[in-house]
Amino acid sequence: MVFTWKEIVEREGNASMAYLAVKECKYFRVSHGVYVDDGEFVSELEQLFARYPRATLTMESAFDYYELSDYVPDKYHLVTPYNAHIISNPKVYQTYMDESSMQVGRTKIKTNYGFIYIFDKERTLIELFRLKSKLPHAYFLEIVASFRTLKTMEALSLRKVSEYCQRLKNGAKILKEIQEMI
Repeated sequence: MVFTWKEIVEREGNASMAYLAVKECKYFRVSHGVYVDDGEFVSELEQLFARYPRATLTMESAFDYYELSDYVPDKYHLVTPYNAHIISNPKVYQTYMDESSMQVGRTKIKTNYGFIYIFDKERTLIELFRLKSKLPHAYFLEIVASFRTLKTMEALSLRKVSEYCQRLKNGAKILKEIQEMI
């Protein structure tokens, strides 16, 4: 399981006991401020979400996670609230969004060692159309085709998409575009 230093201090009772637990190899440091309770490998993504729990996986990273594209992004695309700290990791592309919009479709997924946060498939579809001008057209069409396949497989709820669009800025316009293409 992945822990932050603060979580280890809470588990052990105080900072000196936490320091002793790390020194006695009860916890292993895997990166700055991130520890595990066994020596197992922890992915970069799990480490990122341990350090930045308010972040959410989006865009190309979400497309890759849901296997909507063959493209594997070279950076993790994370969205954080406007008042969040800057993520100073060269492997992260950070964007900002208001807190209420971020909660629409945000899902917590359990991994082997912790949790990651990602927009569900319906919200990922909305993000695709909301930010389509930032994507190459051929890539956009590839993702749309993947979503059409999900729709025919009943793995995509258009009712949810409609509900989410009602809660987002410019949602009516985005919903109209989605209905035309999907």
